[in-house]
Amino acid sequence: MHRVLVYRRKFLPRSETFIYEQLLGLRQVKPLVLTRQRPFNRKQFPFSPVYVRKRMAGLSAWLKKRKIKCLHARFGPAGLELLPFARKTGIPLITSFHGFDATKRVRTNPRYRKALRKLFRKGKAFTVVSDHMKRRLIRLGCPAKKITLIRSGIDLRKFPMLPPQPVEDGAFRLLSVGRLTEKKGMDTLVRAFASVRKKHPRAKLVIVGEGDQKPKLRRLIKKYRLGKQVVLKGALPHQEVQREMARCHLFVIACKTARNGDQEGIPNVLMEAMATGRPVVTTHHAGIPELVKHKETGYLVPERAPAKLGRMLNRVLDSQEEWPQVVERAREKVERNHNIDRQREKLEELYLRVMKK
Repeated sequence: MHRVLVYRRKFLPRSETFIYEQLLGLRQVKPLVLTRQRPFNRKQFPFSPVYVRKRMAGLSAWLKKRKIKCLHARFGPAGLELLPFARKTGIPLITSFHGFDATKRVRTNPRYRKALRKLFRKGKAFTVVSDHMKRRLIRLGCPAKKITLIRSGIDLRKFPMLPPQPVEDGAFRLLSVGRLTEKKGMDTLVRAFASVRKKHPRAKLVIVGEGDQKPKLRRLIKKYRLGKQVVLKGALPHQEVQREMARCHLFVIACKTARNGDQEGIPNVLMEAMATGRPVVTTHHAGIPELVKHKETGYLVPERAPAKLGRMLNRVLDSQEEWPQVVERAREKVERNHNIDRQREKLEELYLRVMKK
């Protein structure tokens, strides 16, 4: 078995299921994880071995001792950290870009942007989660031939198609899941829901997640008098998120480009909702339109447009006859493009290819 070192500075934030899933099920490659601090969320991500090195001094000898054949950095900054050791040891380096590392960090840190040019020249390969992100890397100076599209995937065995929830007397239940940060657009969603409440007074919005936008959301809920209709659940374990998904009628997330340039890849939770059989309403943001085709596999509105989002939510709630075909096509789309088994195969093929070179 070839040994690959996967480097993630923090192992592992609750939202990074996509990284964990790509550590599993490899057949010809044995991943080892390196991190800079004590691992957390171990119950959610019970992976072994995980090595902790607070300092990188002596890493070259450590890599040789463990017979590492390939380095895989998760996020652009991690690629820059590993690059000197890749050059010193001759071990090929793959860097995966996921979102902020190709958007926000580039815009706010000119030194980082300049350093990426060296990484693009010296790194063996790069992965992206969407065609949108691939175009961004090319604009930043990465050779197209070095980029491999490996989409985020989900384990479809964990997300079976569920029967639709019956709607009793207009008591629609809408769900949104994501960190309460600017780019998730939860403030846009709360403003949009104010117009939903006027047309569907028994509708309820459940928001799962924690983050620095929570005080702002509370102020908006108070401003629009939505205290009984909007519930902030906080962060929940994955199993409880799945239970919320089963209980809802509609999934919605209003992602947007943050003021500092930060963008999404494609939120995994959208794939989970689509696989589960819940209609999704979301925004024309980053790589999302590669997953959600308007009126085919879900519904799209522009970013930062609460009035349009509110109208779309009302339209979708009033068009339940469309849902069966939309959710069927959505499930097929996830099975075709976001099955974790296929994405793991593509990653393993990349590992073997760069080691062979």
